[in-house]
Amino acid sequence: MDKGNRRNNFGKWLIFSVSMLFVIYASFLGVLVLFGEDKQATLTSYRQEYGERNEVIPNRYTYLFGYEFTVNGKKYYGTGQKVGSPVFLKPSPESTISIKYLSFCPYFNSHIEGKKNWKSILIFLAVGVVLFRFFWKM
Repeated sequence: MDKGNRRNNFGKWLIFSVSMLFVIYASFLGVLVLFGEDKQATLTSYRQEYGERNEVIPNRYTYLFGYEFTVNGKKYYGTGQKVGSPVFLKPSPESTISIKYLSFCPYFNSHIEGKKNWKSILIFLAVGVVLFRFFWKM
């Protein structure tokens, strides 16, 4: 096996691995949206990341947040991010967000934003399928 062929195989398997990660993540989000339990989680942290986003729409910022929730007396934690306006209001200790978690394994949880999740799931799935087709054609 020559060196060029090995490099080609590495790239091929890298594309395959990345495509499978996209498909697995989309599947996870789909299962979470379809079968997840709804819960209100308490925000534990909320902060702005970096400066203004370099996008067509001005005055948009990325915010990172952490949350905790309790299931059967045990605390679980999660993190997330969202894009929002420049108005940065520090949340109170009683601030909550809507999350979904899998009842048999609450470690798998995510912040849910309604229809945006279905768009994200379809985008991740489409990217995974396109990358898999590249892998298949190589």
